Amino acid sequence: MALVLDEKQQAMLQGDMGEPWRWAMNQQIQVAEFFGATRFVAVDSAQAGAEVGTMGEVGVELVEQLAEAGARFQIPTITAACSVDFQRSEGYGVPSSQVALEHRLHKALRQMGCIDTSTCINYQTVSPPRFRQHLAWGDTGAVAFANGVAGARSNYEAGPASIAAALTGMVPAYGFHLAENRRATRVFEVGGLMRGTADWSALGAWVGKEIADYWTVPAVVVPDANPGIDELKHFAAAAASFGSIAMFHVVGCTPEAPTLLEACGGKVPERLERISRDDLAHAFPTLPAREQPDLVVFSAPQLSIHEVALIMRLMGTRQVRQGTRVIVTINAQVEGELARTGMLQTLEAAGVEILCGTCFYVMAPAVVRLALNARTVLTPSTKLLNILRGAGYEVALGSVEQCVEAAVHAGVHAGVHAAGGTP
Repeated sequence: MALVLDEKQQAMLQGDMGEPWRWAMNQQIQVAEFFGATRFVAVDSAQAGAEVGTMGEVGVELVEQLAEAGARFQIPTITAACSVDFQRSEGYGVPSSQVALEHRLHKALRQMGCIDTSTCINYQTVSPPRFRQHLAWGDTGAVAFANGVAGARSNYEAGPASIAAALTGMVPAYGFHLAENRRATRVFEVGGLMRGTADWSALGAWVGKEIADYWTVPAVVVPDANPGIDELKHFAAAAASFGSIAMFHVVGCTPEAPTLLEACGGKVPERLERISRDDLAHAFPTLPAREQPDLVVFSAPQLSIHEVALIMRLMGTRQVRQGTRVIVTINAQVEGELARTGMLQTLEAAGVEILCGTCFYVMAPAVVRLALNARTVLTPSTKLLNILRGAGYEVALGSVEQCVEAAVHAGVHAGVHAAGGTP
């Protein structure tokens, strides 16, 4: 069937509303035709890419041209994480040219009506998604979270695609906007309890690596599973990073998976893939026990206030030890609460470095590595591990508890794993 346009869509395509809307409709029609969509669906919000590593100078110039031509967003639109903390970037070797280009991008987005939140955890702070709500989000981890955890509906709408959606207020109806594409076709059974964000991050990495396909939807069966929002967000981010996964189910926990049968749309695959606790524990080679990491990084995604509070409790009155730097990335909403409660000052006095509005992996990490003279990184995020290996770091995975202990005591506790291989 051919794509059908209503009167408003025809008017936008013909330029009756202005050049930005004609451009946006042309963009979206090409996507619709490529994926065989026969209609558009209205979306309630958009998430625009706001870092120059994705947009590039050409993308920034496009956004500026649209803004100058009078483009104004028609639906609530926020920015995803950017590549710099505009207040603190100088201490990390981020080139001034990168900061300047990102300033231009954010200025143009604000001119079009974007709310400049600079966050990849908008679902925890400024725009929690609703069950069956259609969205046009761009951050991969946020999209996976919205689909899997909230039961909202979004494809990856990155770069210009999210801007087109924000201008028209709609997207082509294909992919995970359609119920038939949200059913699980791969099932993973985990033999053992999952504890903490690092465990769920490792599981997401394993599932993503095994599937490595955007269109395949996994269902995960975990005994006595009761993951919190932070555990699920790390699973979503890792599965998206390792396998481009945009939709998943955790049976008994996520809204479209009260049972395995329902998660699979009434037909459970014959083959169930089993993952043992030993599999996850040995997915990454261990780091030498006496090695001191140069960096301990809590990032990818940005941390919630609960995650930051846990780090504070684990640190107690201790200080970050000499020779190791601890970096925590958050958004402005969390920073505001940390400052209001005095937690921000306590963390900084203990030697913890706070970065706001960015995620460590988008800060030109290879440049940052040279500026900080850093080689080894310890983190509870497999997404961060996955990306930093490509930037020349030696990366290890550890629980939040292990990461804190490595930051304040000599030596790394047993059980911390290095990224010499992938799950």
